[in-house]
Amino acid sequence: MPRRSRFARELPAAHRPRPVADLREEGVTRSVLAGPRWRRTSRGFYVPADDEGRTDPEATPTPTQRILDVTLLVPKAGAIRGWAAAFVCGVDHLDGRDPYLMAPLPILVYQGKDTGRQTIAGVTFSREQLPPSDVEQLHGTTWTTRLRTAFDGGRLAPCLAEGVAFVDACAHHRLVDLEELGAYTADHPRWRGVEQARLAVSLADPAARNPWESRLRMCYMLEADLPRPEVNRPLFDRDGNLLGMPDLLDEEAALAVEFDGEGHRRRRQHRGDNVREEGFESAGLTVVRADSLDLRDHRPELIRRLHSGRHRGLRRDRGYDSWTTVEPQWWLDAYGTDGLLTDGEKAAILGQYDG
Repeated sequence: MPRRSRFARELPAAHRPRPVADLREEGVTRSVLAGPRWRRTSRGFYVPADDEGRTDPEATPTPTQRILDVTLLVPKAGAIRGWAAAFVCGVDHLDGRDPYLMAPLPILVYQGKDTGRQTIAGVTFSREQLPPSDVEQLHGTTWTTRLRTAFDGGRLAPCLAEGVAFVDACAHHRLVDLEELGAYTADHPRWRGVEQARLAVSLADPAARNPWESRLRMCYMLEADLPRPEVNRPLFDRDGNLLGMPDLLDEEAALAVEFDGEGHRRRRQHRGDNVREEGFESAGLTVVRADSLDLRDHRPELIRRLHSGRHRGLRRDRGYDSWTTVEPQWWLDAYGTDGLLTDGEKAAILGQYDG
Protein backbone atom coordinates (compact mmCIF):
# COMPACT_ATOMS: atom_id res chain seq x y z
CA MET A 1 0.00 0.00 0.00
CA PRO A 2 1.44 3.44 -0.93
CA ARG A 3 2.51 5.61 1.97
CA ARG A 4 -0.05 8.26 2.92
CA SER A 5 1.54 11.65 3.34
CA ARG A 6 1.28 13.52 6.61
CA PHE A 7 -0.81 16.14 4.83
CA ALA A 8 -3.29 13.46 3.74
CA ARG A 9 -3.44 12.04 7.26
CA GLU A 10 -3.99 15.42 8.89
CA LEU A 11 -6.46 16.78 6.35
CA PRO A 12 -9.63 15.07 7.68
CA ALA A 13 -9.20 16.79 11.07
CA ALA A 14 -8.35 20.20 9.61
CA HIS A 15 -10.76 23.01 8.69
CA ARG A 16 -10.91 25.60 5.97
CA PRO A 17 -11.52 29.10 7.38
CA ARG A 18 -15.11 30.27 7.29
CA PRO A 19 -16.30 33.88 6.99
CA VAL A 20 -17.93 35.57 9.95
CA ALA A 21 -21.09 36.24 7.94
CA ASP A 22 -21.70 32.52 7.35
CA LEU A 23 -21.07 31.68 10.99
CA ARG A 24 -23.40 34.44 12.19
CA GLU A 25 -26.16 33.08 9.94
CA GLU A 26 -25.71 29.71 11.68
CA GLY A 27 -26.16 31.33 15.07
CA VAL A 28 -22.54 31.66 16.15
CA THR A 29 -22.42 34.91 18.11
CA ARG A 30 -19.52 37.32 18.33
CA SER A 31 -18.97 36.40 21.98
CA VAL A 32 -18.69 32.73 21.04
CA LEU A 33 -16.22 33.58 18.27
CA ALA A 34 -14.15 35.49 20.81
CA GLY A 35 -14.08 32.50 23.15
CA PRO A 36 -11.87 29.39 23.26
CA ARG A 37 -13.92 27.35 20.77
CA TRP A 38 -12.95 29.42 17.72
CA ARG A 39 -9.65 30.72 16.40
CA ARG A 40 -9.26 33.73 14.12
CA THR A 41 -7.09 32.93 11.09
CA SER A 42 -7.26 36.33 9.38
CA ARG A 43 -9.57 39.30 9.31
CA GLY A 44 -13.14 38.04 9.14
CA PHE A 45 -12.32 34.32 9.04
CA TYR A 46 -12.37 31.65 11.75
CA VAL A 47 -11.83 27.93 12.28
CA PRO A 48 -12.88 25.71 15.20
CA ALA A 49 -10.10 25.78 17.79
CA ASP A 50 -10.95 22.55 19.60
CA ASP A 51 -10.71 20.04 16.75
CA GLU A 52 -7.55 20.42 14.70
CA GLY A 53 -6.06 17.01 15.31
CA ARG A 54 -4.38 18.30 18.50
CA THR A 55 -4.69 17.18 22.09
CA ASP A 56 -3.69 20.58 23.49
CA PRO A 57 -5.85 23.50 22.27
CA GLU A 58 -3.03 25.91 23.16
CA ALA A 59 -0.50 24.06 20.99
CA THR A 60 0.51 25.22 17.54
CA PRO A 61 -1.94 23.99 14.87
CA THR A 62 -0.81 21.13 12.67
CA PRO A 63 1.13 22.04 9.51
CA THR A 64 -1.92 21.11 7.46
CA GLN A 65 -4.18 23.41 9.48
CA ARG A 66 -1.66 26.24 9.25
CA ILE A 67 -1.64 25.83 5.47
CA LEU A 68 -5.43 25.79 5.21
CA ASP A 69 -5.54 28.95 7.33
CA VAL A 70 -3.67 30.77 4.56
CA THR A 71 -5.38 29.43 1.44
CA LEU A 72 -7.99 32.21 1.36
CA LEU A 73 -5.24 34.85 1.45
CA VAL A 74 -3.72 33.81 -1.87
CA PRO A 75 -4.58 36.43 -4.52
CA LYS A 76 -5.65 35.48 -8.03
CA ALA A 77 -2.15 36.03 -9.44
CA GLY A 78 -0.42 34.46 -6.44
CA ALA A 79 0.53 31.07 -5.08
CA ILE A 80 1.74 29.36 -1.93
CA ARG A 81 5.41 28.39 -2.10
CA GLY A 82 8.23 27.10 0.11
CA TRP A 83 7.85 24.40 2.72
CA ALA A 84 4.04 24.48 2.55
CA ALA A 85 4.02 23.71 -1.20
CA ALA A 86 6.41 20.80 -0.61
CA PHE A 87 4.48 19.51 2.41
CA VAL A 88 1.21 19.37 0.48
CA CYS A 89 2.98 17.24 -2.15
CA GLY A 90 4.11 14.69 0.44
CA VAL A 91 7.43 15.97 1.82
CA ASP A 92 6.58 15.27 5.45
CA HIS A 93 9.87 16.48 6.91
CA LEU A 94 9.38 20.00 5.53
CA ASP A 95 6.70 20.74 8.09
CA GLY A 96 7.23 24.44 8.76
CA ARG A 97 9.21 24.16 11.97
CA ASP A 98 12.59 25.79 12.51
CA PRO A 99 14.94 22.85 13.18
CA TYR A 100 17.05 24.73 15.71
CA LEU A 101 14.55 26.95 17.51
CA MET A 102 11.56 24.60 17.10
CA ALA A 103 9.41 27.65 16.33
CA PRO A 104 6.90 27.80 13.44
CA LEU A 105 8.32 29.11 10.17
CA PRO A 106 6.17 31.55 8.18
CA ILE A 107 4.11 30.32 5.26
CA LEU A 108 5.40 31.94 2.08
CA VAL A 109 2.96 33.41 -0.45
CA TYR A 110 3.57 35.01 -3.84
CA GLN A 111 1.06 37.83 -4.01
CA GLY A 112 1.74 39.20 -7.50
CA LYS A 113 3.07 42.61 -8.51
CA ASP A 114 -0.33 44.30 -8.72
CA THR A 115 -1.48 43.42 -5.21
CA GLY A 116 -1.04 45.74 -2.25
CA ARG A 117 1.39 44.65 0.41
CA GLN A 118 -0.10 42.64 3.25
CA THR A 119 1.12 42.00 6.78
CA ILE A 120 -0.29 38.98 8.58
CA ALA A 121 1.31 37.09 11.46
CA GLY A 122 2.81 33.81 10.34
CA VAL A 123 2.72 34.70 6.63
CA THR A 124 5.42 36.26 4.46
CA PHE A 125 4.33 37.80 1.15
CA SER A 126 6.57 38.24 -1.88
CA ARG A 127 6.28 40.08 -5.20
CA GLU A 128 8.89 38.07 -7.08
CA GLN A 129 8.29 36.87 -10.63
CA LEU A 130 5.79 34.05 -10.98
CA PRO A 131 5.13 33.03 -14.60
CA PRO A 132 2.03 30.91 -15.29
CA SER A 133 4.25 27.93 -16.08
CA ASP A 134 5.43 27.91 -12.45
CA VAL A 135 2.02 27.42 -10.82
CA GLU A 136 -0.42 24.54 -10.50
CA GLN A 137 -3.81 23.93 -8.94
CA LEU A 138 -4.14 21.44 -6.10
CA HIS A 139 -6.85 21.06 -3.44
CA GLY A 140 -8.58 24.16 -4.79
CA THR A 141 -5.55 26.41 -4.21
CA THR A 142 -2.68 27.68 -6.35
CA TRP A 143 0.81 26.43 -5.53
CA THR A 144 4.22 26.74 -7.09
CA THR A 145 5.08 23.76 -9.27
CA ARG A 146 7.36 21.12 -7.84
CA LEU A 147 10.35 22.37 -9.81
CA ARG A 148 9.77 25.96 -8.74
CA THR A 149 9.22 24.85 -5.14
CA ALA A 150 12.55 23.00 -5.02
CA PHE A 151 14.33 25.86 -6.84
CA ASP A 152 13.01 28.40 -4.34
CA GLY A 153 13.86 26.15 -1.42
CA GLY A 154 17.45 25.87 -2.58
CA ARG A 155 18.03 29.54 -3.38
CA LEU A 156 16.09 31.25 -0.59
CA ALA A 157 17.15 29.05 2.33
CA PRO A 158 19.02 30.94 5.08
CA CYS A 159 22.23 29.03 4.33
CA LEU A 160 23.59 26.45 1.90
CA ALA A 161 23.14 23.55 4.32
CA GLU A 162 19.43 24.32 4.69
CA GLY A 163 19.13 24.72 0.92
CA VAL A 164 20.62 21.26 0.44
CA ALA A 165 18.31 19.83 3.10
CA PHE A 166 15.30 21.27 1.24
CA VAL A 167 16.41 19.96 -2.16
CA ASP A 168 17.38 16.58 -0.67
CA ALA A 169 13.89 16.21 0.78
CA CYS A 170 12.20 17.08 -2.52
CA ALA A 171 14.42 14.66 -4.43
CA HIS A 172 14.02 11.88 -1.85
CA HIS A 173 10.23 12.08 -2.10
CA ARG A 174 10.54 12.14 -5.90
CA LEU A 175 9.01 15.57 -6.28
CA VAL A 176 11.85 16.50 -8.61
CA ASP A 177 14.61 14.92 -10.64
CA LEU A 178 17.95 16.55 -9.84
CA GLU A 179 18.95 16.72 -13.50
CA GLU A 180 15.72 18.54 -14.37
CA LEU A 181 16.14 20.84 -11.38
CA GLY A 182 19.69 21.62 -12.48
CA ALA A 183 18.46 22.53 -15.95
CA TYR A 184 15.67 24.70 -14.49
CA THR A 185 18.21 26.47 -12.29
CA ALA A 186 20.49 27.09 -15.27
CA ASP A 187 17.55 28.71 -17.09
CA HIS A 188 17.27 31.37 -14.34
CA PRO A 189 20.83 32.74 -14.15
CA ARG A 190 19.98 36.21 -12.81
CA TRP A 191 17.56 35.31 -10.05
CA ARG A 192 18.27 36.14 -6.44
CA GLY A 193 20.04 33.29 -4.68
CA VAL A 194 20.64 31.30 -7.87
CA GLU A 195 24.28 30.56 -7.00
CA GLN A 196 23.20 28.94 -3.75
CA ALA A 197 20.56 27.01 -5.70
CA ARG A 198 23.23 25.72 -8.11
CA LEU A 199 25.41 24.58 -5.23
CA ALA A 200 22.46 23.00 -3.44
CA VAL A 201 21.55 20.96 -6.52
CA SER A 202 25.17 19.87 -7.01
CA LEU A 203 25.42 18.75 -3.38
CA ALA A 204 21.97 17.18 -3.13
CA ASP A 205 21.46 13.44 -2.77
CA PRO A 206 18.03 11.80 -3.07
CA ALA A 207 19.15 8.95 -0.82
CA ALA A 208 19.11 11.26 2.24
CA ARG A 209 16.12 10.21 4.32
CA ASN A 210 15.58 13.33 6.42
CA PRO A 211 16.87 16.90 6.75
CA TRP A 212 19.02 16.12 9.80
CA GLU A 213 20.96 13.57 7.77
CA SER A 214 21.43 16.29 5.15
CA ARG A 215 22.69 18.77 7.76
CA LEU A 216 25.12 16.18 9.11
CA ARG A 217 26.42 15.53 5.59
CA MET A 218 26.93 19.24 4.97
CA CYS A 219 28.79 19.55 8.27
CA TYR A 220 30.98 16.64 7.17
CA MET A 221 31.72 18.16 3.77
CA LEU A 222 31.59 21.92 4.20
CA GLU A 223 32.75 22.47 7.77
CA ALA A 224 34.91 19.43 8.47
CA ASP A 225 36.15 19.71 4.85
CA LEU A 226 36.07 15.94 4.34
CA PRO A 227 35.38 14.07 1.07
CA ARG A 228 31.82 13.65 -0.12
CA PRO A 229 30.41 10.54 1.56
CA GLU A 230 28.01 8.00 0.16
CA VAL A 231 24.50 8.18 1.56
CA ASN A 232 22.57 5.21 2.95
CA ARG A 233 24.76 2.78 1.03
CA PRO A 234 24.06 -0.86 1.96
CA LEU A 235 27.04 -2.79 3.33
CA PHE A 236 27.43 -6.57 3.26
CA ASP A 237 29.73 -9.14 4.78
CA ARG A 238 31.80 -11.58 2.73
CA ASP A 239 28.87 -14.01 2.61
CA GLY A 240 26.50 -11.41 1.16
CA ASN A 241 24.58 -10.79 4.38
CA LEU A 242 23.44 -7.23 5.04
CA LEU A 243 25.43 -5.49 7.78
CA GLY A 244 23.44 -2.28 7.61
CA MET A 245 23.03 1.01 5.77
CA PRO A 246 25.01 3.81 7.46
CA ASP A 247 23.64 7.30 6.95
CA LEU A 248 27.06 8.42 5.65
CA LEU A 249 29.89 6.21 4.41
CA ASP A 250 33.46 7.28 3.72
CA GLU A 251 34.54 4.17 1.85
CA GLU A 252 38.25 5.00 1.77
CA ALA A 253 38.37 5.41 5.55
CA ALA A 254 35.80 2.69 6.28
CA LEU A 255 34.01 5.35 8.33
CA ALA A 256 30.28 5.02 9.02
CA VAL A 257 28.60 8.16 10.37
CA GLU A 258 25.16 7.67 11.88
CA PHE A 259 22.59 10.29 12.84
CA ASP A 260 20.49 9.41 15.88
CA GLY A 261 17.06 10.95 15.55
CA GLU A 262 14.34 10.87 18.18
CA GLY A 263 13.27 7.38 17.11
CA HIS A 264 16.70 5.99 17.98
CA ARG A 265 15.98 6.55 21.69
CA ARG A 266 13.24 3.91 21.71
CA ARG A 267 14.43 0.71 23.39
CA ARG A 268 13.88 -1.59 20.42
CA GLN A 269 15.47 0.89 18.00
CA HIS A 270 18.37 1.52 20.39
CA ARG A 271 19.00 -2.20 20.70
CA GLY A 272 19.04 -2.56 16.91
CA ASP A 273 21.46 0.35 16.62
CA ASN A 274 23.82 -1.30 19.10
CA VAL A 275 23.73 -4.65 17.30
CA ARG A 276 24.30 -3.00 13.93
CA GLU A 277 27.18 -0.87 15.26
CA GLU A 278 28.87 -3.97 16.68
CA GLY A 279 28.49 -5.63 13.28
CA PHE A 280 30.08 -2.65 11.54
CA GLU A 281 33.02 -2.59 13.94
CA SER A 282 33.53 -6.36 13.74
CA ALA A 283 33.73 -6.01 9.95
CA GLY A 284 36.44 -3.34 10.20
CA LEU A 285 34.44 -0.10 10.08
CA THR A 286 34.83 2.87 12.40
CA VAL A 287 31.53 4.34 13.63
CA VAL A 288 30.83 7.96 14.66
CA ARG A 289 27.37 8.80 15.97
CA ALA A 290 25.78 12.25 16.10
CA ASP A 291 22.44 13.79 17.00
CA SER A 292 20.72 17.14 16.69
CA LEU A 293 22.39 18.47 19.85
CA ASP A 294 25.79 17.86 18.27
CA LEU A 295 24.77 19.96 15.29
CA ARG A 296 23.03 22.64 17.35
CA ASP A 297 25.35 23.11 20.33
CA HIS A 298 28.52 21.05 19.95
CA ARG A 299 29.54 21.48 16.34
CA PRO A 300 33.30 22.11 16.92
CA GLU A 301 33.50 18.97 19.04
CA LEU A 302 31.55 17.01 16.39
CA ILE A 303 33.98 18.16 13.69
CA ARG A 304 36.90 16.98 15.83
CA ARG A 305 35.20 13.60 16.30
CA LEU A 306 34.63 13.27 12.55
CA HIS A 307 38.28 14.02 11.83
CA SER A 308 39.38 11.62 14.55
CA GLY A 309 37.14 8.85 13.24
CA ARG A 310 38.39 9.30 9.69
CA HIS A 311 42.00 9.35 10.89
CA ARG A 312 41.49 6.06 12.75
CA GLY A 313 39.82 4.55 9.73
CA LEU A 314 42.62 5.50 7.37
CA ARG A 315 45.16 3.91 9.73
CA ARG A 316 43.30 0.61 10.05
CA ASP A 317 44.76 -2.73 8.99
CA ARG A 318 42.77 -3.29 5.81
CA GLY A 319 43.57 -6.97 5.91
CA TYR A 320 40.87 -7.30 8.57
CA ASP A 321 38.17 -5.65 6.45
CA SER A 322 35.29 -8.06 5.98
CA TRP A 323 32.73 -5.67 4.48
CA THR A 324 31.86 -4.76 0.93
CA THR A 325 29.59 -2.41 -0.98
CA VAL A 326 29.13 -4.98 -3.76
CA GLU A 327 25.44 -5.81 -3.78
CA PRO A 328 24.64 -9.54 -3.89
CA GLN A 329 22.14 -10.89 -6.35
CA TRP A 330 19.39 -11.30 -3.76
CA TRP A 331 19.60 -7.57 -3.04
CA LEU A 332 19.51 -6.62 -6.71
CA ASP A 333 16.52 -8.91 -7.25
CA ALA A 334 14.64 -7.34 -4.34
CA TYR A 335 15.57 -3.66 -4.61
CA GLY A 336 17.08 -2.99 -8.03
CA THR A 337 20.17 -0.99 -8.87
CA ASP A 338 19.22 2.68 -8.35
CA GLY A 339 20.02 2.58 -4.64
CA LEU A 340 16.86 4.52 -3.70
CA LEU A 341 14.75 2.92 -1.01
CA THR A 342 11.65 4.36 0.54
CA ASP A 343 11.74 5.14 4.25
CA GLY A 344 9.47 2.17 4.84
CA GLU A 345 11.72 -0.19 2.89
CA LYS A 346 14.82 0.83 4.81
CA ALA A 347 13.04 0.58 8.15
CA ALA A 348 11.69 -2.85 7.26
CA ILE A 349 15.08 -4.08 6.07
CA LEU A 350 16.95 -2.87 9.13
CA GLY A 351 14.22 -4.12 11.43
CA GLN A 352 14.45 -7.56 9.84
CA TYR A 353 18.20 -7.73 10.17
CA ASP A 354 18.27 -6.24 13.66
CA GLY A 355 16.19 -9.11 14.86
